[in-house]
Amino acid sequence: MPTLKPVAYLIAAATLAALAACSSHTVQGVKHDAHVVKDKTVEVKDKVVDKAIEVKDVVVDTAVEVKDKAVEGGKAAGQAVGSGLEKAGDAVKGATN
Repeated sequence: MPTLKPVAYLIAAATLAALAACSSHTVQGVKHDAHVVKDKTVEVKDKVVDKAIEVKDVVVDTAVEVKDKAVEGGKAAGQAVGSGLEKAGDAVKGATN
């Protein structure tokens, strides 16, 4: 009766070769997936940075507008106080005369 050892060796070698090929393909697939994920991450990061810049620009513009309005309001308040003081001074002058 012939021995089955050579056939078993051939089956084992073929199985190992197939596993090695699958393993290599899997590693390549994982590397590819990692590159895709990295590229998507960079895309998302760029979009987030762009949005943050837009938001910052809006905040800065709004802050400048608020500052300008505060300055205008301060000037108007100063003029009103000055005008009130003038009228009060005129009234005091009129009362003392």
